[in-house]
Amino acid sequence: MPVKIVIDTNIWVSYFISARTDYLIQWIANNEVEVFTSAELIEELENVLLRPKFKLPFPSNAFVELHKKVCTQIKINPRYIDAPDKDDNFLFDICLKAKAAFLITADKQLLQHKPSFLLEITSFNEIRNKISRL
Repeated sequence: MPVKIVIDTNIWVSYFISARTDYLIQWIANNEVEVFTSAELIEELENVLLRPKFKLPFPSNAFVELHKKVCTQIKINPRYIDAPDKDDNFLFDICLKAKAAFLITADKQLLQHKPSFLLEITSFNEIRNKISRL
């Protein structure tokens, strides 16, 4: 049974702009994980990738389409209200709806957050070690 995870926008963007998308996609494909997304995460990803400061090796819509292909998209109902930044509440809604075991992020505030439900918040480096041992 695959491990259910949610990957924060900052991880996707980091791999997209560093032209290491292939590594992230290969990691997802080679491990027993199911990655979840929502319309809210896709919208945030689209908006962030359009920022002029990011120099993308491919058009932003190509990255968004790739994201959609490797993730299971679910519809969420906004109900989580305790994220350190209210704009991140939707990430916890995805985790709740998907019954995700992990939220993968590089956000320092989120890494320290203790949600009110069973969820481990971790970095991508840490999850690579944990998943390989499961």
